[in-house]
Amino acid sequence: MQLMAVHHEEGGFVVRIDLSADFEEDYEGDDDGFAWLEAWRSRVRPRLVRAVFEELRAEPGFVAVAVSRGKDPDEELEIAVRFRPPTGERGET
Repeated sequence: MQLMAVHHEEGGFVVRIDLSADFEEDYEGDDDGFAWLEAWRSRVRPRLVRAVFEELRAEPGFVAVAVSRGKDPDEELEIAVRFRPPTGERGET
């Protein structure tokens, strides 16, 4: 039997990573298909996402799930984290 929550609390934490690249004067534009950005997306982003989820899931009582909410997954990752205290505890630290 699942009990209805009597109290609901919310909080938030934002990490924003803005990516940019600077090139020499002889740069000929994005003919390379934004190779620097693709390298970040294919190599760095997966490791970063994996590390974030590993740390969130390592904490007892916390459940982390990726949610899209209609956003482009190449541009944004949103994670819903819920705390579920063991039965009979109030979630205090």
